[in-house]
Amino acid sequence: MAKLRLTRAARGAAIALVFALLLAAPAAAAAPTPVRTVYGLSPFTIPAGQACTFDVEGQPDWGFSAKTVFPDGRIFHSVRAHGAYVNAETGARYPTADNFFVIDNIDPVSGLDYVTLDGMAADSFLPGDTGPFGIVGPDPAFYDFVGRITFTYNLNTGQTTDFTWRGTVTDICAALS
Repeated sequence: MAKLRLTRAARGAAIALVFALLLAAPAAAAAPTPVRTVYGLSPFTIPAGQACTFDVEGQPDWGFSAKTVFPDGRIFHSVRAHGAYVNAETGARYPTADNFFVIDNIDPVSGLDYVTLDGMAADSFLPGDTGPFGIVGPDPAFYDFVGRITFTYNLNTGQTTDFTWRGTVTDICAALS
């Protein structure tokens, strides 16, 4: 067998590389990592006045919701939920196959959350919010979007402003009436 011979400089370079890797490993291991939490889905009720003028029941058949919080403050949500929204008074059903991805970019100083959502998702609006057709009122509104929506949500007041959308929209309250 041939014996491997390294020059003194090559041995020094190899030792320096090993030390550099050993020193870099703890720094990389100590870097903050995103935290992801996955949730199951359960039936829920949206009280009258919060989405429609009547109670709306959310009846998921299957799915999940996941939230990932990044060290820089960004929050990603992903949802895949199949089921129906149901008028609690009449039993009318609006089938849904929500499948979307949301990025929350919160400004801690102003309390504004700049939101971008891509996919198929339902969203509710209170009177005074900016919705897909302008200022909402006098009743709340509940829409199913397919495409992209962006808006600003004020964490201090609970109001939605600067709403834009591209794609299709369906009035869930009208479909359940």
